[in-house]
Amino acid sequence: MSSSQDPKSDSKLCIMRAAVTLFAKLGLDKCSTREIAKQSDSNISLISYYFGGKEGLYKEVMRSYALEIKANAQHLTDDMQKGELNLKSFKDYMSKFITNIINTRLRNPEMSKIFSREKLAGLPYAKEVHKEIFYPLILNFYNLIEMGQKKGFVKSDINPALLFIAITEGIWGFFELMECETNFNKDCENLVQDPIQLKNQLLNIYLTGVLK
Repeated sequence: MSSSQDPKSDSKLCIMRAAVTLFAKLGLDKCSTREIAKQSDSNISLISYYFGGKEGLYKEVMRSYALEIKANAQHLTDDMQKGELNLKSFKDYMSKFITNIINTRLRNPEMSKIFSREKLAGLPYAKEVHKEIFYPLILNFYNLIEMGQKKGFVKSDINPALLFIAITEGIWGFFELMECETNFNKDCENLVQDPIQLKNQLLNIYLTGVLK
């Protein structure tokens, strides 16, 4: 969500930023348009004018976030299409893929809470965004794994969808658990403080495995 000199765009942006914070804290049902207007210092009527109401604003917040992820992931797709895939370039892509997920989660903790709540509810408002924006990105990952399988350096019995879910949900779940302040926090303190070490651990688990 970038700023603009256009007052209309600026007011929309202020409303969306306030909405992200409140939706993350309270959820859709408990968050009121009055509170969003207050927090954004906007007229409450602008929420209906710009977004068609609270649910429209909620969907637009998620869509904007999804488009941001798509833009950030574009360089990964571009890299994958350059040159011939081999074991070295595959490992490099996987390293960038995991780094991108970690950085996205660290940059957007509030949006992560919103989407986590959506998943638990069955994606009632995010299915469109998932189908239109996220799933085409996921298909790029499937394609990478399948190309690796054809070239013989990825096991043929690996399900690309399951691998994607294991990696992405593992990273999101890790950070969610770290926010709960359990005994895991001291066990994983070094990984929370060092995203590069976290990435290397995940690469070791998913590409090398845990058995000697």
